[in-house]
Parts: sequence; C-alpha cells; structure tokens
Amino acid sequence: MIEWTPGQTAFEVAQANPGLCAILENAALLFASGQAQPARTVLEEGVDNDHDTRLSPLAWLALFDILQRAGDKAAFDQLALKYVVQFERSAPAWDERARPQLGRRVSAAGGYVAFTGKLTAAAGAQFDGLRRAMARPGAHVRVDLASVTGVDNDGARLLADALAEARRRKYSLQLQRTEKLRPLVDAMLRKGKESGDAVWLLGLELLQWENDRAAFEDRAVEYAVTFELSPPSWEPPELPPADPAAAPGTAADSTGPDADSLAWSGAMTGSLTPQLAALAEFAERKTVVLVDMTQVERIDFVCAGALLNAINRIEKQRRSVQIVGASPIVRALLLLIGISPRHFVKKSP
Repeated sequence: MIEWTPGQTAFEVAQANPGLCAILENAALLFASGQAQPARTVLEEGVDNDHDTRLSPLAWLALFDILQRAGDKAAFDQLALKYVVQFERSAPAWDERARPQLGRRVSAAGGYVAFTGKLTAAAGAQFDGLRRAMARPGAHVRVDLASVTGVDNDGARLLADALAEARRRKYSLQLQRTEKLRPLVDAMLRKGKESGDAVWLLGLELLQWENDRAAFEDRAVEYAVTFELSPPSWEPPELPPADPAAAPGTAADSTGPDADSLAWSGAMTGSLTPQLAALAEFAERKTVVLVDMTQVERIDFVCAGALLNAINRIEKQRRSVQIVGASPIVRALLLLIGISPRHFVKKSP
C-alpha cells in the first residue's frame, strides 16, 4: 500500500485513506515545529503500544524517516525487524549515502514558552514568562500554543498585546502550533461584537504573524464596521527562520522556462512568500505542476497551510499540482493540513 526508499525520500499511497492516526498527527506537528526527538519518542511508543499506529504503514515509515535523519542505524534495524513481523513484507533499507540531518539544526539562543489551559486574566504569569524571554538580548523565542484549550476576552487581550509588542519591537519570535487556537478564535468572532474587541484584535494579530494579508484586510474591515473604529494597519512581523542552518529556498532549475519541476530544499517555515510566488509563476507555464520536495528537511504548520492555499488557487485555474520526493514525516503533515493524497506521486527512477 505504501512504498518508500530512504535514498529517494519518496513513497506512494495507493488508497483513499492516507493512513493518518492520532499518534502520527501529533508526531507530524512536533516534527514540523522542529521537535524531532519528541516526534521520534511519540512514534516509537505508538508502534509498540497503540493499536491504530501499529496498523498505519505511514506511521512506521515516518519513524524510519526520522531514524534515518538521525543516523541511528541500530534503532532503524530493530524497527525493520518489527516491521517485517507486523506487515509480512520487506522493510525499507538503510541508506548509507544519506547524511544525518537532525544534528544540523542549531538551537537559537532565547527560550521556549508553552501556553496551557484557558487563557484568561488569571494567566498573567505565563505572559510574564514570555516577556522575560523576549527581553533577553538577541533572544529567539518559540511560543507554543498547542495546549491552549480556550480563551476569553481578557486572555485574548494579554496575548494580542504581547504579540503586538513583539512586532513593534522587532523581537525574534516564532509562533508554533496555532492550529487549535485559530478555530477557537474564529468561532468566537462569529458572535460579532458580543465576542469582545480583544478577541478580534487577537484574530488580527494571528493573521499578521501568519503573513496572511488578504484574510487580515477582510477581517480588519469587519472589525472596523463592528466596533465603528478605524481598521488596524497591516504591519507584519519580520519573521526569523526557525532553523538558521537551513534557510528555505528554491532550486535554480525552477527559474528556467523549460524546467520540468520546481525544487525546494531546506527547512520551509512561515508563509514563504517568495517561494510560493515562484510556484504561482511556474504554474502559469505548466498544465501539470511538478513540485520536487526531495531535499526538503521539514515544513512547519504555517508554511503547509500557505502551500495548501496556493495549490487550491492553482487548481481553480484547471491545472494539476503533483508533489514528488516528500519524505514520510513531511508528507504526514501535508496530509494532516488537508493536501489530498492524489497530489503525491512516486518519483521516477
């Protein structure tokens, strides 16, 4: 059902069900945010103890992928034995040519702040920790919102003010795993003025940090009409790369009019406006748009969402987008974000 060769970092799903399970989804989000070791731990525990994970070939391949990147051949070989017993077929082969990638990630100075529970006025201590982290000279701060379970108007004001301050002062800050918070905010905004002005401001801040100008401008107009105020200005932050050692980029062959594919490499983070603009330009010359992700180390959640939007826009023009070379852990995130299995094709030999 699924084929993958580490050297090609390509695999194929021949069924409608992409093979996602809760453990794999969690691991994909962890890896997307640069947390490779926690993603490995989650998957290792899953294939040993979780029924759905054991039945998901893609979860196993994602773990093979992470072990290959880590250069851990002993663990890879042990997993291969379990894979053969589980699926009664050959396991992926270790690729001696592949260079470990996980050790290349450089941890930026600064800190990691994880918000938990419902954000209310009582959550002030969590925001004090964020401000202390941002105040360190030259700090790069990662803000993890995965464990936020709710927000009221007071909590929204605290978070919106903190993000606005980071933008104004040009702090090096990266939002991670906002996928649970955004639906909560969007649901509250459907109540209009009743939701509170701070919830609207938080929604606008999140769109600035995601660099989604079109959605921001639409919501800013709605805010102005709802509260009879001037709409906020579009002033997105200067987002730093999550992995200084692996800046995102596109291959040189993507610029030629006769190029067969658009190749990306490195760690793809944020909205990647130049790269997605290159994708849109490349799509104008092709009926079938081939995107080569063989050299992509990881994609974060914001970038994956931006890519999904770009694919949808291209397909509205009656063009087809095909992705080759995405490794299993990268593909798991893209499937989770909503990119259809039909977009993934096996790389030619």
